[in-house]
Amino acid sequence: MSAMLSEKQKNSLFRLLSDDDPSTLQLIKDQLFDRGNEAAPQYEEWIKELHGTPAEAHLLDVLHRLKRGSSHQAFLNFCARLRADPNAELEEACFLLASTEYPATDMAPYRRLLDEMAGDVRLALGRDGSPSEIRALSQVIHEKHRFRGNRDHYYEAENTYLNRMLERRLGIPLTLSLLYLLIGRRLDFDVQGVALPGHFIVSWRHQFYDPYHQGQLLDEKACREIVASRGQEFREAHLAPASHRQILLRMLMNLSRVYELEEDRPRLARIRQYLRALNG
Repeated sequence: MSAMLSEKQKNSLFRLLSDDDPSTLQLIKDQLFDRGNEAAPQYEEWIKELHGTPAEAHLLDVLHRLKRGSSHQAFLNFCARLRADPNAELEEACFLLASTEYPATDMAPYRRLLDEMAGDVRLALGRDGSPSEIRALSQVIHEKHRFRGNRDHYYEAENTYLNRMLERRLGIPLTLSLLYLLIGRRLDFDVQGVALPGHFIVSWRHQFYDPYHQGQLLDEKACREIVASRGQEFREAHLAPASHRQILLRMLMNLSRVYELEEDRPRLARIRQYLRALNG
């Protein structure tokens, strides 16, 4: 199919996209897909013309396939970067991962929400009798914006994808800790991730906090008990700051576990491909 279509060819294509025959539809959709990402802007314009018609859904499907393929490759490339630089940009990694599952979603509003929350922390710290940096961060996340742990549906993929966690205000220890890290980075707070076995937490100024429990302060004994509850022997290395590569690896392992439980083989295969890319 040529890059540019005449008006007559375009109208003919639109009629074929409205065809009731599944084999004809699949053939046309495959041809449109084979044009590659360069055709995506044209398809977006066509979708406006096709709004409300049966052809719209078929063309949207092609566009989503193209965007998913592009997001998939972008994330694989980023995994290679993380192998070379374990502390490459964490926020980019999280949104690239989210785009592999939600390729048509604009991630910019979620970045703006993180910016807004950072602004709320600045305001809290500017008041008389302001709390410590970590307490201001915790209050904004849990009290003002109502983020909490998803105890009812802990093993849901949406708890791990950053865009869905930000939409729903529900997460797991890892993604709630990510909020502390990503907002803290905007404010130059020295907040670090700590990858305890089975329960991710954060550290700030040599103290430990549990974002899954509204930023509860943890002493070393409590951290040891968390490790012991997972059937492991405590090592000092458990309290070391986690690299961005380790954080992303944990996110992928979480998704792998969820998709294995759900017996979602296509998604499980995709996540395992990312794990192989990240591990080299």
